[in-house]
Amino acid sequence: MLIAHLSDFHLYTRTPESSLVRADIVDVVRRIIADVSEFRPAVDAVVLTGDLTDGGTHQDYALLREVLSPLAVPIFAIPGNHDEREAFRRAFDDILPFEDGAFLQYEVNLGGVRILALDTVQDRSVKGVLCGWRLDWIEQKLAQPCRGQTMILMHHPPHRSGIRFLDNIALVEGSERLGSIVARCPGQVLILCGHIHRPSQGFWNGVFVGIAGSPAFKIELDLHPHDDEPAVVDEPYAYFIHRIDELGGCSIHPRYVRIPGW
Repeated sequence: MLIAHLSDFHLYTRTPESSLVRADIVDVVRRIIADVSEFRPAVDAVVLTGDLTDGGTHQDYALLREVLSPLAVPIFAIPGNHDEREAFRRAFDDILPFEDGAFLQYEVNLGGVRILALDTVQDRSVKGVLCGWRLDWIEQKLAQPCRGQTMILMHHPPHRSGIRFLDNIALVEGSERLGSIVARCPGQVLILCGHIHRPSQGFWNGVFVGIAGSPAFKIELDLHPHDDEPAVVDEPYAYFIHRIDELGGCSIHPRYVRIPGW
């Protein structure tokens, strides 16, 4: 099983909300999607962990679906803080089994891999939140047995990356309880995130956490203990391919894509 993980496209049709988003982002994402589509052996699915548009308009999502159209495999997406829930729901309702309620959450099984989409968005805020209802939902889902690996898709990282400015706008509420929930499933859960525009991997409460980078703009690696916003850097772009074998083992490979510099 090969699953490609991408995030934070920040596509827009008119004017971007984020001043840092590169002007040619649509062409850049087309190039990345072409690479995913042409990779061999073919990936079995693509997961997208939020901020897929920059303004969340219906026109933005129509553009997003058109850009994603070369992919002939299942797509599993969650919203980020730049997405708009109702427009996102309408854009993906034909391919994603959203459950009832205000939050864009769902469960699917893909060849023995369970995918749980967890909505961490807080309205009108860049920071992530998991309320009691959402924490109850993920706790109930993880309490159900699964023979294979479980992938939790969430936009805001639940752990501390060490880049203080970004940690302060990650998952700021609900992370402690989430940590205790996933700690009951060591070696069985992979958490995939986006949001901080800096790819990294780590372990948190006994589970793997993978953060995808962004083609829209990239944040420098600044591990100094201060609250200053990191600079934007021109670095190579890569998305990640997760290879999950029949025994539940997982290896993670960066796939580099040549895109124009800034």
